[in-house]
Amino acid sequence: MSQKFISKKKNILLKKYLYVLAINISSLYLFFKITENVVENGLVTKLDMLINGKIVLLWDSLQNKIMIFITNIGSQNNLLILSLILFGVLVYKKKWHYSLLLLFSMIGGVILTVLTKIIIHRARPENALIEVSGYSFPSGHATMAILFFSLLIYLFKDTLKSKTARYSFIIGNIMLFLGIGFSRIYLNVHWLSDVIGGFLLGLFWLTLLLLIFKIITSFSKKT
Repeated sequence: MSQKFISKKKNILLKKYLYVLAINISSLYLFFKITENVVENGLVTKLDMLINGKIVLLWDSLQNKIMIFITNIGSQNNLLILSLILFGVLVYKKKWHYSLLLLFSMIGGVILTVLTKIIIHRARPENALIEVSGYSFPSGHATMAILFFSLLIYLFKDTLKSKTARYSFIIGNIMLFLGIGFSRIYLNVHWLSDVIGGFLLGLFWLTLLLLIFKIITSFSKKT
């Protein structure tokens, strides 16, 4: 009976990580495709220009303040503070595996974003609502937001016993990183493809780390 249970658990775990692998490969492929399109001024850049021109029609005083507040949640400083707090909590609880996952996720996310920006060196929209600097593709806010809030889901969703609380927690975190991404487009500090590219880059990096950490822990258990 116990062997059947263990075998069943292994099959569930295998399927779970095959799913993660599929997301990893898909996100990397789509990231390269959208990057290629941006570099070659393909169809996606035409859509970028269209949305950039139309989004200003939504601007008003109240909505602008809301979007600036949302975008500030995903700022580098705020996510750094939140990450340090979370890292401290994980270390305090001796969750070494998760604390390292957080560390590699956030540091790696910053490095990948900066390197890609330098390589692509895409200019930002000229009609931004707020003042920003640096290259545009991919959106650092989008990359780091999907990394941080997806990690929150991964780390804590199973600790919530109530289905209502669990699903509310998951949906809330998804809405947060989507909202941060949308705020960058709304404020015209990024093109649509910058935000999509940032989400894809963050998703690729996170799923890659999950797979690497799973392989490492599997080998350590065997030895």
